[in-house]
Amino acid sequence: MHFDFRAQDVLKRTVLFFLCLSTLALTKPAAAQEWARKMFENTSHDFGVVPRGAKSEFEFKLTNTYKENVHIASARSSCACTSPKISKADLKTYEEGAIVAELNTQSFVGQRSAVITVVIDRPFYAEVQLLVKGNIRSDIVMEPGEVRFGDVEFGSSKSADVKVSYQGSGNRDWQITDVRSTNQNLSVKLDPLKDPNGRTIYNMTVRLKESAPAGELNDEIQIVTNERQFNQVTLPVRAAVVPPLSIAPQSIEIGTLKTGAKANYRLVIKAKTPFGISKVDCEDERFHFEIPEGIKPVHIIPVIFDAGAGTGAFKRIITVTSTLADGASVEAIVTGNITE
Repeated sequence: MHFDFRAQDVLKRTVLFFLCLSTLALTKPAAAQEWARKMFENTSHDFGVVPRGAKSEFEFKLTNTYKENVHIASARSSCACTSPKISKADLKTYEEGAIVAELNTQSFVGQRSAVITVVIDRPFYAEVQLLVKGNIRSDIVMEPGEVRFGDVEFGSSKSADVKVSYQGSGNRDWQITDVRSTNQNLSVKLDPLKDPNGRTIYNMTVRLKESAPAGELNDEIQIVTNERQFNQVTLPVRAAVVPPLSIAPQSIEIGTLKTGAKANYRLVIKAKTPFGISKVDCEDERFHFEIPEGIKPVHIIPVIFDAGAGTGAFKRIITVTSTLADGASVEAIVTGNITE
């Protein structure tokens, strides 16, 4: 018996080549999946128990921490009980976005769960799975299905009323035993009443306190009942606390610049009462500012960015301090990338 060692060598090289291709085919997508998943703060959310008709949304926040631009091609749900939408499809370096998942409490009841598949097609293909679940109850009715304060001036309070009732047939002695919230800036007052059938209904007054910090408030209140199972129901609470001082834009995307290049921008600072600018700070010496003088309700601050000789992606914060009470200040985030 004779062996053709050259043929064997060719065979070994061929087998090794296809093994390498198989390994790359398996590892590269896995690496891509992990690369994409790391951009998300979390990949699962439990809505808990929510009443039918409640406005139940959750933002799966993500940040592009890479030099390459990221494009989110689509987001689809495995169940019609959850509707996803993309807040921003194109994310440059350090830009933030979100996949907003809304539980369809109008058309579904009972325990529901869904897998949201987020498809990213640039800089290369990847998929990320986001898990959501919730229990939608039709026997507890809240009118309206959420507390939406709208815009609230910083330092002021606002109240909203919600009617809570039990429409089921299994518990004629249904009662609310407690109301809880981890947000110290919310308070609740319950006024029990009786409907024509003798059942207890509640007028619930939710108050946003003067101590609420400026910015978006997306929180919830837990209503505890005397039921043995599923005795906690979630009521969403939303507000936008308007700060005494505002800045626009809140984020500046410089994009990609060559070393030595310069970029010019401007910041607009506003308040309801006239004020002055005491200082403008940024830890990056490549930023230069011209501080305006005078006391007025609107100031425009020219910003010059000198890329210099350094390269790489960056994210910086510009802080503008005013002469308003307590030295009120605002911040703008600047992102970009410098290449040779």
